[in-house]
Amino acid sequence: MTFSRASLDGVSREWWSYRSGCLVVTYADSVGVERIVSAAPISDAPQEDRQAGTVTLAGRGPSWLLEDRVVLPAEPHGDIRRGVVALRGLSFRGLVSEVVRLALAKANGGLPVVLPGPVRGRRERTYEAWNVSNNGAWKRIVEMTEVIGGPDVQFRPRWANDERTRFEWVLLVGTDAQQTLPQDRTVVWDATAARGDVAAMAVTTNADDVTHRVYATGAGEGAGVALQHRTARELPRWMPLVERVISDADVEDTASGRALLASKAAAAVRLDAMDQIDLTVNADPVGAPIGTWWCGELVRVVADGWLSVPDGDHDLRVIATRYELGSDLVQVQCQPDMLGEELSWSADGI
Repeated sequence: MTFSRASLDGVSREWWSYRSGCLVVTYADSVGVERIVSAAPISDAPQEDRQAGTVTLAGRGPSWLLEDRVVLPAEPHGDIRRGVVALRGLSFRGLVSEVVRLALAKANGGLPVVLPGPVRGRRERTYEAWNVSNNGAWKRIVEMTEVIGGPDVQFRPRWANDERTRFEWVLLVGTDAQQTLPQDRTVVWDATAARGDVAAMAVTTNADDVTHRVYATGAGEGAGVALQHRTARELPRWMPLVERVISDADVEDTASGRALLASKAAAAVRLDAMDQIDLTVNADPVGAPIGTWWCGELVRVVADGWLSVPDGDHDLRVIATRYELGSDLVQVQCQPDMLGEELSWSADGI
């Protein structure tokens, strides 16, 4: 975000300093409702252009603040090597919530984050305090998202009061039964309508991740290394075999470790190329302005006449958005849902 230096006059330094400040971007729709579309902690020192009289600030999502938070059972005192964080009887949502809670429960560690309530389940994770180099909070959360059935995770900003002077992030986590983010409705973007809300559409196909068999290695050396592999249920008849090796040196050769490696291997199997849909859409269509839909949600795209995309309605996942100041258009990237090795176009609903 680039703005005039004069706009900082009278503003205390902590509001626009590295980590202590936050860039909150809002959008007011055609009926005057102002919504937060992004809230990003300031991730770098201010960059000043004295000739232009401007200052530039950069921000990253709150998950960035969790990258250097270590998951421990309590504030460290003395020898912490024997400490253990043992999470038992929880769902993925419960596990993610507990990891974030532990990351925030430190001196100067608080953030305006609303956690989901504890959700019981049959998942478990154990984090030993001596393993601090691998116990980054965000690293542990990403690990959960990468296994078969792992949840989508998002910190979604919203106003925390009616006066719109405070905001907070709501931690959203998919459930064990439905790993994708919860949503109340599905936005429809019709790329076939002559005067619709879609200004442009492009399709990009990427086959780099096609893999039929995956080997997942863990901790250990030589013949004692933890190793699991998974193969697609049905190998393609006319395509040469593609194999891939992935590694997670933090996973031990135990029953739970082997199950985790097997799940990671299965999640990395890909049978088909990935088609990405790039859309340029109206930022303020009737009933669905930006701030009412989010990255990670499902949208319905109507397509026609593309080589890689079947004609008709398709339910796609929004993976990235880009807004520019002064424009009433939004750049949106979408992909078909890929849950495990199965990747197919979904027509006429999910």
